[in-house]
Amino acid sequence: MLKNKSFWYGNMAFAVFGWLFFIYGLFFTIDSSSMNFLWWVVVLLWGIGHPLEMAFSIPIGKKAGVSLEKTITKTMVFGIMWWIPLKLGVFDE
Repeated sequence: MLKNKSFWYGNMAFAVFGWLFFIYGLFFTIDSSSMNFLWWVVVLLWGIGHPLEMAFSIPIGKKAGVSLEKTITKTMVFGIMWWIPLKLGVFDE
């Protein structure tokens, strides 16, 4: 499963939906308390987690020959769903 590109692409799509949910919450009121809580969880995970992942993704991207700009962008958008398969050799950038 971890060597399956479709698995990782599916997870990357999930990450994009997370960003869409985040953006939605910035512009529209979320009335449901459980959805509002979930929105804050996403904000914390995406806003704190993705920048912290740079410590892992930058060396992995560099080793794979990926530019620093592309590594930062893909880590901020997809997080571990991008750099783990890159490290495992599933993606060749």
